[in-house]
Amino acid sequence: MEQERSNLPTTCTRRGQTADATLQFLQTLSLSNLTVDNQQQSLKTALHVITDRFSADNGYILLKSDDTDQLELFTSVHKDKQSEPADTFSNTVIEKVLQTNKAILLDDAMNNRDFAGDPNLQRFNIKAVMCAPVNAAHTAAGVMYLDSSQQQCNWNEENLELMGFVARYTQLALEAVRAQQQRDRNQRLINAGQVSLKISHSVKNIIQLVSGAAEVIDFGLRTNEIHRVKRSWGILKPNLERVKKFMLDMLDFSRERHLELGPCEFNAVIQGAIESLNSQLKQKKTKLHIRIDQQIPLIELDGERIHEMAANLILNAIDIVDEKTGVVSVETKYLKEQSAVQLSVTDNGPGISEEAKEKIFQPFESSKNKLGTGLGLAIAKQIIEQHCAEIQIESEIGKGSTFKVILPAKVIDQQQPQQPPG
Repeated sequence: MEQERSNLPTTCTRRGQTADATLQFLQTLSLSNLTVDNQQQSLKTALHVITDRFSADNGYILLKSDDTDQLELFTSVHKDKQSEPADTFSNTVIEKVLQTNKAILLDDAMNNRDFAGDPNLQRFNIKAVMCAPVNAAHTAAGVMYLDSSQQQCNWNEENLELMGFVARYTQLALEAVRAQQQRDRNQRLINAGQVSLKISHSVKNIIQLVSGAAEVIDFGLRTNEIHRVKRSWGILKPNLERVKKFMLDMLDFSRERHLELGPCEFNAVIQGAIESLNSQLKQKKTKLHIRIDQQIPLIELDGERIHEMAANLILNAIDIVDEKTGVVSVETKYLKEQSAVQLSVTDNGPGISEEAKEKIFQPFESSKNKLGTGLGLAIAKQIIEQHCAEIQIESEIGKGSTFKVILPAKVIDQQQPQQPPG
């Protein structure tokens, strides 16, 4: 009895150490910040850590599709880094795990009587397999799968238990992402309803202007009074463009859009955004100063979304400045030491108070919106957050404002073949 008591602290200590080691390992997977946009890369990085931890040759995460409920390969890593490595996993093992919702360990896979007939186990000389269910609501939503062809591989039940923890932790991270997606979707629906109410009055006024101008144009064409047509076209065209922007901004703001990262010539994208605002610049007679950093390399961003973000920031600046004395400056800069690029948009408008800064990125918080829709800054903020970037506002009442966007810049090696975005 005395010996049992003396062993108890040792056993508890050992269990505590095991729990601490497991927790530390889970933390190294860095899945606490998993998002919709980074989950593919984050899970691949985590799978690298997992395969290294178990000294596996190959690792896979397969998940059921939300649309078809069919199991699909989500990500994989391979010790043998071939350009297109073959998938070595056993469909028979995976089916068994999905059916039983229990983890499986095969320590002599090719000779296991239940799975020896699986062609992949024989074809790739698989010595050991561990496969654990990725659970959701007590059913398997996918699997985490490791295999090894090394004769010295000695996985045991303790390894399988740890892998089971990892698989459950992965599912918790994925469920957190889905829950956030649903919350974001619900919030977008609420926002869309609020936007519709606020936008309807503005659109109604624009439609009245468009209808009136269209009637005059129709009359001018019938009576061959071209001067009436020209005068009314000057009213009709910008208002049609504004209705178009209202609708596109509303759709952009309310729908879920994922990043499509790819090679991006940052300066060219910013210059394209400026060119898209030529009519607004002419309408306001705003002076525009452009300063481009030619040292910015080819980087990985969603070029289309960056174009939208830049156009909205610049349009906001054009909108806010005086029609006669307005000046807007746009500058790009490469922050090499920070592995980032910076876009600065400066105006000589009325400035922004500290109180206004807190809510300026909310829909319809801009003070003028003669050219914009009231959604531009909200959309710009969405895009900035998607890129894990930051925006800073420097402003002084009566002296104007500067919006600085700092974007993480992953440089693309132009010596290497580029992968298509997506």
